Amino acid sequence: MIIYNITAKALIALGVLFFSSIFLKVIAGIDLIPDSTYLSHYFISFAGAMVLAWGLVMNKAANNKQAFPIVAYATGVMFILLAVMRVVAFFVAEQVFDFVPSLIAHALPAVESVTFFVLGFVFLTRYKS
Repeated sequence: MIIYNITAKALIALGVLFFSSIFLKVIAGIDLIPDSTYLSHYFISFAGAMVLAWGLVMNKAANNKQAFPIVAYATGVMFILLAVMRVVAFFVAEQVFDFVPSLIAHALPAVESVTFFVLGFVFLTRYKS
């Protein structure tokens, strides 16, 4: 349950940060990603709204014995999909993460992929009904 609760809180925090991206760019001129376009921030904010909502759903379902395993299963599937996406990103890392050195650009999706596979496995196996 600890991993579940930490994940819910992390998704809420990241959701707020990502959702604020377009507002930071337009109002304050702050780029979360260097040299990014307004369209990039638009999509980051769009994803942030969904991540925030997902974290809130996880948080709400934590104490609901019927909803908890369903939300945990969907979260596990989400993490596996994110891991697969990171595997693809590894092969084009220098284009995806062109604002960091090459070594970090390749290490980042590799570490993320492993992390998301492990989290997906935990959510799919540990939090069953």
